[in-house]
Amino acid sequence: MVINVEFKLGETVYLRTDTEQLRRIVTEVNIAGNSMADSVLMYELSQGENISKHYSSEMARRRDDTISLGM
Repeated sequence: MVINVEFKLGETVYLRTDTEQLRRIVTEVNIAGNSMADSVLMYELSQGENISKHYSSEMARRRDDTISLGM
C-alpha cells in the first residue's frame, strides 16, 4: 500500500481560509483510519507558538493575496 503524502515535513504552506495568510510549517504528518485502504492524512502545522491540525484540502503551497485583501 502506497500513501501519497502531498505535503512534506518542513514545507511552507498557507491555509486557504486564513484571512491573514500567515506562513505555516508542516511539522507532523498523521495517518488515521480503519485500514490502510481507508486512511486519511492529517497535517500538523506550526506558526510561531501556535500549532493546528488540518487536512490537505485546507492547505495551499502559495499565498492567496486576494483573501488577505478581502476579495
